[in-house]
Amino acid sequence: MKVSYAKLQKKYGGMYVLMDKPDGRIVAADKNLDKAFKIAEKKGYKLPAVQFVKPAGTVAIYEVKVSLRN
Repeated sequence: MKVSYAKLQKKYGGMYVLMDKPDGRIVAADKNLDKAFKIAEKKGYKLPAVQFVKPAGTVAIYEVKVSLRN
C-alpha cells in the first residue's frame, strides 16, 4: 500500500527515507543519509530505495527547459 507524501511529511519531514523497494516498506529514516544507510544495512538491506522527504509546508518549484526539434 502506497503512503501519501503528505503523511510521509508529517512523520519524516526533513529526513532521508529508505525503503525495501521504490514506494515500498520503510526500513530506515534519518536526517543523516550515511546513518540511515547504516541502519538499513544492519537490517539486511544493502541497496534500499532512497527518498528525501521535504518538511511539511515546504513547496518545491522546479524549472524545466523543454526543447522540441522539428
